[in-house]
Amino acid sequence: MKTGKQLFEKYREIILYLFFGVLTTVVGMGSYFLFLKLGTALGFTAGDGEPTYLLRLVAQIGQWVLAVLFAFYTNRKWVFDAEKKTDKNTVRQLAEFSGSRVMTLLLDTAVTLGTVWLLERAGYVTQWIFTPDLIAKLLAAILVVIANYVLSKLWVFR
Repeated sequence: MKTGKQLFEKYREIILYLFFGVLTTVVGMGSYFLFLKLGTALGFTAGDGEPTYLLRLVAQIGQWVLAVLFAFYTNRKWVFDAEKKTDKNTVRQLAEFSGSRVMTLLLDTAVTLGTVWLLERAGYVTQWIFTPDLIAKLLAAILVVIANYVLSKLWVFR
């Protein structure tokens, strides 16, 4: 029977990726809703007081930048043990990492905006804290975490 330490060592990369993936999701979702709140307070709303799709797009891009920077640092240093002491390698990895994340930004944006649009068109009424935006971001997060792991493992930190 394997001990907890042995299991952690065997599955270290996946466990750390999921741990930092959750933290990255918190950074991303937190900043997304912060941008929405700030934009709404500044008056960027539709007639019903809801955020406009343009505000959602700006929030999406802003949260992406913050999440990518956080994820790059944590993935490079702790998940894939890819931290090298040369600036050239760091710049290359950051470029590849950001490039791979642009692909998943497109996936995230399509799922987020598409899900919000579908829920609103279907007449969804917010249940407790489950707004269309929250449901969309949760669905997008699951798909993006999987895609980001595959891209990071196979391309960026190979």
